[in-house]
Amino acid sequence: GDSLARTREENLVRQGMTEMANDHSLLMTPMTIWDKAVESTAVKYNEAWVTDNIGRYFQSYLNFESNLLVDGNGEIRFAYRNGAKADPASFTPLMGQTRETVDELRRRFETQMQKNQGYTAETNHLGRLVAVDGHVYFMGASLLLPDAQKSPLLKYKPFAAVGMHELKPAELANLSQRYLVSAIHLLPTDAVPARDHAVVAFKDDSGHVLAQLTWMPETPGRTLFIRTLGPVLMISLGLGLIAIVLLHQSQKAAQSLIASEAKAKHMALHDGLTGLPNRTLFADRLTQACERIKRHGGQVAVMCIGLDRFKDVNDTLGHVAGDQLIRFNAQKISTMIRTSDTLARLGGDEFVIVQTDTDGASAASLAKRVLEALTGVVNLENGQVFSSCSIGVTVLNDGDIDPAEALRQADLALYRAKDLGRGQYAFFEIEMDATIKLRKTMETGLREAIHVGDVTVVYQPQVDHYGQVVGVEALCRWTHPTRGPVSPGYFIPLAEECGLMNDLGTMVMRRAMQDARRWPGLKVAVNVSATQLRSSDFIDILRGLIEETRTPASQIELEITEGVLLNDDHTTQIVLRELRHMGFSIALDDFGTGYSSLGYLSRYPVDKIKIDRSFVSNLGVDPESEAVIRAIVKLSKALNLSIVAEGVETRAQKTILRQTGCPIIQGFLFSRPVPVAEIDTIIRSGGRLTPSEPEPQAEPARTASAR
Repeated sequence: GDSLARTREENLVRQGMTEMANDHSLLMTPMTIWDKAVESTAVKYNEAWVTDNIGRYFQSYLNFESNLLVDGNGEIRFAYRNGAKADPASFTPLMGQTRETVDELRRRFETQMQKNQGYTAETNHLGRLVAVDGHVYFMGASLLLPDAQKSPLLKYKPFAAVGMHELKPAELANLSQRYLVSAIHLLPTDAVPARDHAVVAFKDDSGHVLAQLTWMPETPGRTLFIRTLGPVLMISLGLGLIAIVLLHQSQKAAQSLIASEAKAKHMALHDGLTGLPNRTLFADRLTQACERIKRHGGQVAVMCIGLDRFKDVNDTLGHVAGDQLIRFNAQKISTMIRTSDTLARLGGDEFVIVQTDTDGASAASLAKRVLEALTGVVNLENGQVFSSCSIGVTVLNDGDIDPAEALRQADLALYRAKDLGRGQYAFFEIEMDATIKLRKTMETGLREAIHVGDVTVVYQPQVDHYGQVVGVEALCRWTHPTRGPVSPGYFIPLAEECGLMNDLGTMVMRRAMQDARRWPGLKVAVNVSATQLRSSDFIDILRGLIEETRTPASQIELEITEGVLLNDDHTTQIVLRELRHMGFSIALDDFGTGYSSLGYLSRYPVDKIKIDRSFVSNLGVDPESEAVIRAIVKLSKALNLSIVAEGVETRAQKTILRQTGCPIIQGFLFSRPVPVAEIDTIIRSGGRLTPSEPEPQAEPARTASAR
């Protein structure tokens, strides 16, 4: 009996330690299966990103005191310990164990890919015990892999993230409590355990003992023997005492087991970051709500809430800030629902509400309140962000609907809300199915086009009033293989929404810089999105492109919109000043349509403003448009800024712009956007264009004076 009890306890403790090691490594996978992780390591090493997302994040949120990044050749590329970067050489004693762990993980990954099995969070991690200098650590390892199984990023040999957490007495105490054994403690590897103690030894692949855990096991046989000794007269008393002790121990064990099971059940049904119900509990609550519909009638609303541009927050401020924003919004939404409703987190930036006993009007009212509550500036640890959300709603009156179908309907409505411009809510409609299928098709096509270079770049000349070309603007065009030309007004927002904007922007910038070398002295304007500008590696990308193409930065003009300056944040000022320092000039596009403020024109390093086409198109029709343009021209001259008007299509517009003092114009009057070869021809021919609109006939004198 004693031997069996001891063996059972040893097996439980061994299993518990193995599970703890695996649990530690599993925590890493949300950070390691991520395109950005591959781009910032294997593609182009970005130490600032690694420090923030492998060093600080792993320590602050995953409880790894030491963190390593191992490159494709098995060398330590980055080391982080106790809140600061460390010398990789200081980890030399652990190098052998680290390589064994990473190599095993790589072999598993390569085998899975060869068998076309792919990879998941469950397979892309490995946990084990390691030891050095008498200290024992849980070591977790995970390869940095792209989001998509067939991503072109898989051609790069992945780096591996390695985290180490020291085994502490508190964790041994938890292990003891979990498996109901007496106090477990570490024993030196060269020590011989007491004969009456249980012991579990952990060894490396070479058979060397890494750690020994020991404790006093339960000995039911020996205890029984001792307790049955003594005078016969004491048997009754002894049995009574035994009964009391056993009852007390049983109650204690039962309470501990109940607490442990309750904690495990709670963790299985709740999100670790916010404490909200997870997808499993959401499905259960929705099923219960649908059962009530079948019994008593009524309606249930399911609302999917997605934070707008959340990926930008992760990419620019890091996952620490992203997690803060998730928790902040979770707390806000929690205060707005009834106790009968359920708020769950599905993962990433997506929440879902199950609103019971409701109707369309009540669901719309709640959606409006959530939109208002989640819209505004939020102060985070690493900076300030403007937060908003979009909401998709489906109202159910059929109790037989599957929770997955209800969630799908709410998701489709969420897509519609985002397509409408974000910061809105939309209700599910049957025709949304076809719209989303088309969107998925277009997203896949765009991703492939960017990868293989099928997105083309054309150029629209900018001319003076004599038609002399003084610059060009680079514009991207995409032709879908089956659907034909796709409007930039469709595919550029699509790229923003599905996380392709940085790739698309980099591709256009590279092409524009390559072509600019053909036209020395000619300014080439390239549009830069807010996503690109706020990306932590944007400046490094531009430096790399300048070095690659050998194009002077002074020849490139970066066009940004007023919306980029809306938050008026210090980070944007720093980035723009660094770009100016590198030699780029900055143009403010669509001026007059948004935030227009003298304040930011003086605070930000802007060189040029572009008058928006909405004012130009109304010239000669709306007197206010001409007045606005005159005011913008005066403002630009007062601030010593260059100015250009876009969307010029008629000679009348050109004439009025010349009269207002706007020196440079751009539009169909002189040229549509054309391929690079046509710009070559224009430059070789002297660089002068003639208006495409015929000269107007002579008009009566009164018309001329009225104009």
